[in-house]
Amino acid sequence: MNTKLRAAKTIMLLAAIYNIFWGIVISAWPQIILFGNPPTDFLLIILRCVGMLVGVYGIAYYFASKDPVAYWPLILVGFIGKVLGPIGSVYYIWLGKLAPAFFWVNVWNDMIWLLPFGWIIYQALKNGCKIVFFDHFIFL
Repeated sequence: MNTKLRAAKTIMLLAAIYNIFWGIVISAWPQIILFGNPPTDFLLIILRCVGMLVGVYGIAYYFASKDPVAYWPLILVGFIGKVLGPIGSVYYIWLGKLAPAFFWVNVWNDMIWLLPFGWIIYQALKNGCKIVFFDHFIFL
C-alpha cells in the first residue's frame, strides 16, 4: 500500500472515531455547546439530532477509511458540510444570534478537517475517479 493511500485511510479512520465520539457526546450532553444560550427543550432536541447526524457521518467515514478512493463521494459530502457549517456560524454570529465563542465548535469539528478531506478528494480524482455530469446526475 502506498504512503498516500495509507495516510488517507488513517485520516478517515481518525475522522470516523472523532465524529462517532463527538456525536455521542452531543447527543448525551447537548448543553456543552450552548455557550450561554438558554437550554430550551427545543434547542436541546435539535442539538441531540445534530449529535446523531454527526455520529452517522462517523459511520460513513469509517467505510471511507477502508477505501478512500472508492468512497470519495462520502468524503465530499463531509467536506461540503465542513465548508457550510462555519459559513452558517459566521452568519449567525454576525446577526448576534450566536455567541462568538461558538465558532470554536467549527474550528474543532469542521475547519481542521477541510485540508485533509480536500487532499483525499483531490488524490481520488487525480488517480482515476472521474466525474461526468449528465442531466443533473453524477456518474463515476
